[in-house]
Amino acid sequence: MIKIFDNKMEELEIKIMDYLENIYPLENYSAFGLKMEEIYFQTSEHAFQYLKFYKTHPDIANEIIDAYSPNDARNIGQKHGNLKPSNWLDVKYKKMEKVLRLKVAQNTEVKEKLLATNDNIIAEFCVDQDTEWGIDENNNGENNLGKILMKIRDELKK
Repeated sequence: MIKIFDNKMEELEIKIMDYLENIYPLENYSAFGLKMEEIYFQTSEHAFQYLKFYKTHPDIANEIIDAYSPNDARNIGQKHGNLKPSNWLDVKYKKMEKVLRLKVAQNTEVKEKLLATNDNIIAEFCVDQDTEWGIDENNNGENNLGKILMKIRDELKK
């Protein structure tokens, strides 16, 4: 779940309908597909998980493409986590950035919603405490997903 903060890390209160309309499109699980390497992906989560396996385990990559939901795609990726490329830790942020750039470029609505966050801080709230990609309930974490979204937003504004 993505949260929006002001520059003092005070969370902005967003009503559920506003969240669904204006913030949810930014999430990896939102139903804004993208085309990458001539393949259509239902969500950015599908595309990101695919990138872990497409070169070395095409069978797993194809299973991810066909996954029913983004959660299923994530679960497949985690189930086979031991088969990720040896350099995955070095490239995963660049891979996520690639996926998110494609999502924003190919979905006008996502681009507009991202720009509408203005200069606010975007943070992925991680209920599973995956603070590498987001933040926890105390707003602690690396928030790499939010940083990538803000980087793309800042470049779009120029």
